[in-house]
Amino acid sequence: MNPLRSPRFGRSFAPKFPVVTLMMPLACLLVATAWLSSPSVAFAQSSATDNESRTTVPAPRLLPSGTLAYLRIDDVNDIREDWGESSLGKMLNDPKMRPFVSDIYQILTDLFEKPGKEMGLTLDELRSLPQGQVAIALLEGPPPEEKTDEEKADEEEDDDAIARRLRNKRRQQNSFALAIMIDAGPNNKEMETLVERLMGLAEKNRMIIQNEQIGSIELTRLVRQRGDGDVIEWFEQDGFYVIGLGRTIAQSIAKKMNDEQRDTSQSSGRSRRTVKTTSADSETLAQNADFIAVMSRSIGAEAEIPQITFFVNPYGIAKRIIARSGSAFFIAPIVQDLGIEKIRGIGGSLFRGGEIVESIGHMHVLIDPPRDGFFGVLRPEDIEVSPPVWVPADAASFTCVGWDIETAFENVGKIVNRFAGEGSFEKNTEKPAKERFDLSLKEEVLPLMTGRVVTIQRYQLPANWNSMARAIAIEVKDAKEADKLLDRVKAKVPPQRMKPEVLRGKTAYFSEQRQFDQPGIRVPENSVMLLGNWLLFCDSREVLQQVLRAEAGEIDRLADDEDYVLLTSELGAKLEGETPFLFQFNRDAETYRILYEMANSDETAQSVENRGGDNPMARRVAELMRRDDWPKWEELEKYFSVSGIFGYDEPGSIHIGSMNLRPIE
Repeated sequence: MNPLRSPRFGRSFAPKFPVVTLMMPLACLLVATAWLSSPSVAFAQSSATDNESRTTVPAPRLLPSGTLAYLRIDDVNDIREDWGESSLGKMLNDPKMRPFVSDIYQILTDLFEKPGKEMGLTLDELRSLPQGQVAIALLEGPPPEEKTDEEKADEEEDDDAIARRLRNKRRQQNSFALAIMIDAGPNNKEMETLVERLMGLAEKNRMIIQNEQIGSIELTRLVRQRGDGDVIEWFEQDGFYVIGLGRTIAQSIAKKMNDEQRDTSQSSGRSRRTVKTTSADSETLAQNADFIAVMSRSIGAEAEIPQITFFVNPYGIAKRIIARSGSAFFIAPIVQDLGIEKIRGIGGSLFRGGEIVESIGHMHVLIDPPRDGFFGVLRPEDIEVSPPVWVPADAASFTCVGWDIETAFENVGKIVNRFAGEGSFEKNTEKPAKERFDLSLKEEVLPLMTGRVVTIQRYQLPANWNSMARAIAIEVKDAKEADKLLDRVKAKVPPQRMKPEVLRGKTAYFSEQRQFDQPGIRVPENSVMLLGNWLLFCDSREVLQQVLRAEAGEIDRLADDEDYVLLTSELGAKLEGETPFLFQFNRDAETYRILYEMANSDETAQSVENRGGDNPMARRVAELMRRDDWPKWEELEKYFSVSGIFGYDEPGSIHIGSMNLRPIE
């Protein structure tokens, strides 16, 4: 092909949809919508069948060891298949919901029409591109190419030019790159069409198109004529597409693929395979010790390969951003004092479930000891996570957390004083509490707490952004001492802030209600009371009444609820003998109920219309919301069950897990 170049490359090098700026949102769209099934179009199964007879090298074995962030879907077709069996998928496939789903999908299709014409694909065709593995990774950008003596001689040597060159060199040395991998399956006409369109854009914008043969792989490189600036590389092998935004990114992946193929062919027919030694430069993400440690703890007891995995090196990302800014001298010590460099990796996985469990998730945070700086504030404590007797069975969610509050408070003070000046933390916490309430947080309040905190939420009509009313309870060691502190606070605040009211033989203190100008918004009724060994803060009288009724045994309690018992029994197996510091129980139907009822409310429709102005798409969405044939939520909540989250602490890490149960039919 003829070498072509665009003088505007790097800013807006295509009139409408530039190649580089198109690749990132395109990759995100493929990852985000890969598992959704169209309400009107069935995906072709030929590619999926082809996948069964071939294997694709997993992304971690192709990415460099220093990968900064990575997200991978093991097999898009598996997720598409599971989507129909998921709670949300079943609800959207309900006959009463199909007209709305079709209308929403038509709006999305119309929105995609303009960029779709540029790419030569419809939304259905774009979503059908992935047929196996999909991965996207943030990488360290390659170092800048050294300029020739001739090029250096041509450059101006005034102070401004030198400063500009040094600034550009610093940014290039700490640049980021992107790798995108899409297994589209062999003979995927839609993917071939998309590649042809992108190559056409490259020619249209006068870019140099270079070809390089790497073993059996033919690599295509798109560069500016002068050779500096952004570089796009891509190749395809057996329907597996790799796109690199950055010089040598796809090239290095192609070399690793060749190594994998050579090792496989050499080991075929042998009874024993020789382990190949690798240099640090050729090590892959799969060989990274931190990645291995995180992923080994994110697999759990599941025997299957996880459907989705991710890994992030936050300190690696932060370090490059700081170095690019030119302020490393000032910012680096702050980052060091906060202890951010102790985060060696954050990663996790998502698995499909079975007959009882719909999905299982894991997230693991790898931390270097000792925990100081920011991690001195993260002080989880193993606790009894069972709900107290006052938690009602109809709670939409229940959360119990254990925390070493005194140590965390002390370490927060150290951080604040380090950056705001010695004594700043005490000046803004201890001193105001002493002056206003005649209390010492450090000596009287915090030592009274056990470290166990409980939160419950309950749905209240009408549906809006603050429909979830809540109660927060802090367990105290001595109820009598807590009562004395409460009396001291009451004596110091205005009467309207703590109006006593007796409910079911117990005294609660209510604050004067605030009114909202916006109609339909729930007006909080804030209150505080001492209930046994719990200091209870509520923003709803209704929630407080339910709590008192449960405490008196007049209504069912969460601890005896069948859904709660089932979830805890399933989660117990995932804890693998660990004592949790975090436990959460959720009734998923309640969360979806709020979103659903807000989606078909006139207030939300009016808000969309007002924000959209003259936008015709906004008007179409508002009209859809105002339709009067939306099914009642009671007809759809059968598709949802309960879910839970747990967390436990280890000497060098924190682990968070989640589980969604299938509804019992």
